[in-house]
Amino acid sequence: MDVKRQTWEQFQFAVKNKKLFLFGAGMASNLFWKYWKSPIQLEGIIDNDKNKQGFSVGELVAEAWEKKDQDICISDISILSNYNTEDIVVLITSSKYRDAIAEQLRQMKVYNYYFFDEIDMGKNNVDPAAQGSSCSMELQYKEDHARACCKWKVQKNKIIVYIGNYGGHGRYITNALTCMKTSLDIVWVVKDLSLESPSGVRKVYEPNWKKYLYELETAHIWIYDVTVPTYVVKRTEQIYIQTKHWAGITLKKFFLDDNSTIHTERERNAIRYNGSIMDYIFTSSEFDEKTCRSGFAFNGKCIRIGSPRSDALFHVDNKEKVYKENHIDMAVHSVLYAPTFRTDLSVNKKKLGIVLDCISVRKALERCFGGIWCIMLRTHPSLPKESMDIYDLSQVIDVSSYPDSQELVVAADIMISDYSSLMFEAAFVGKPVFLYAPDKDQYVNRERDLLIDYDTLPFPIAQSSEELVKEIERFDRTKYKNNVCTFLQKYNIHEDGHASQRAAKFIIDLLQEKENGV
Repeated sequence: MDVKRQTWEQFQFAVKNKKLFLFGAGMASNLFWKYWKSPIQLEGIIDNDKNKQGFSVGELVAEAWEKKDQDICISDISILSNYNTEDIVVLITSSKYRDAIAEQLRQMKVYNYYFFDEIDMGKNNVDPAAQGSSCSMELQYKEDHARACCKWKVQKNKIIVYIGNYGGHGRYITNALTCMKTSLDIVWVVKDLSLESPSGVRKVYEPNWKKYLYELETAHIWIYDVTVPTYVVKRTEQIYIQTKHWAGITLKKFFLDDNSTIHTERERNAIRYNGSIMDYIFTSSEFDEKTCRSGFAFNGKCIRIGSPRSDALFHVDNKEKVYKENHIDMAVHSVLYAPTFRTDLSVNKKKLGIVLDCISVRKALERCFGGIWCIMLRTHPSLPKESMDIYDLSQVIDVSSYPDSQELVVAADIMISDYSSLMFEAAFVGKPVFLYAPDKDQYVNRERDLLIDYDTLPFPIAQSSEELVKEIERFDRTKYKNNVCTFLQKYNIHEDGHASQRAAKFIIDLLQEKENGV
């Protein structure tokens, strides 16, 4: 096949009297949907991503939403075997995987394929927003769409919940809402449409920003644990509830108070904008409220309901679920090792010395606590996959892809971390926590600003594997429980497993007030 550069008009002529397949339902395919005005019907759409297969293109691709072919379902490449190869044309929209896709097609003896990025769209036909060539024009494009969505009425029973890859507080609040009130239209914003959701909950794919904005602009209540996009329009009748994505207490400074992760004025303005439009923040304590007001520049109402995601810690049946999925014998004890993210890791990962001596730790646990022990490794979601080579995976059970970190805390008998605020959730339910922080001085003094003096934490702290083994050997459970109890009392943290119900009741009361005109 001749893949020399050609005009869009020439390509349209080439596919006449042929059956056209689009290969790729990712971001790059948006530009195709912007320009496809040919009377020729699309025969099908193919994508190698199994998580996209079976969904309609209108659910996945922003520019395909509300187009005439939006209901075409994504298929795998095997669909081509049902056609005479001489009768079909395949347009490859992916630029990243184009050569690999072309090889797939050739193996199926499909030679009549074209690369979308080889087609000259013409200077006057290029949409910078769709191509991502201009941030300012892309932003304006999305702002215009958000305003256009405002022509639709706000739906009084509609709640949009940001879930992302799994969701924390939002997932548990949803479960409580569906138990209390079934007439709600709850929409989850997800990064994967195949994510399991409660019965009756609709999902919108976050990269499909057109459909996402429609759902957002017509929802009565927004529940987010991240910031909303700056191009959204919040109308007076809409209510924005921020839950933040951590539990009732966090170790590290965040957002406006964290100069290590927020670098530009644009990022700061985005956070300030969110703080200005938030109506409520769900919190757990005075400490939580104070840090949220500062980090978000928030002056609205704090609603002290506790930590909805921490409710999972009070459901012991989650242990069997985690063990079964990870093929762990129920007779085996487990320690959850959950190191946090370091900004220097990708550059200097070997030198940081954060690799746990799993063999020594496991032997120490067996000597001091008895029984057989295994180590579950939970890496931070922000870590690049290549960073896993610093771990000896033969000595651990990698649970990094397990979606619910709270369920992992329930499953584990002991937790080892460094700077992850997950440590506090283990403490909520009295589990022993050990801190292994070989790079403590570097992390505390140069990498992250902390809200709490690290040395005042109620957990044994070790800066080497030898120290960690010694801390395990001299662990005093009674002393530990007293230290944790004193610490939680100091910060007024009292989790009881019912925060989700309190959050749901508050939301339902808000809806009722609006219905009654209060």
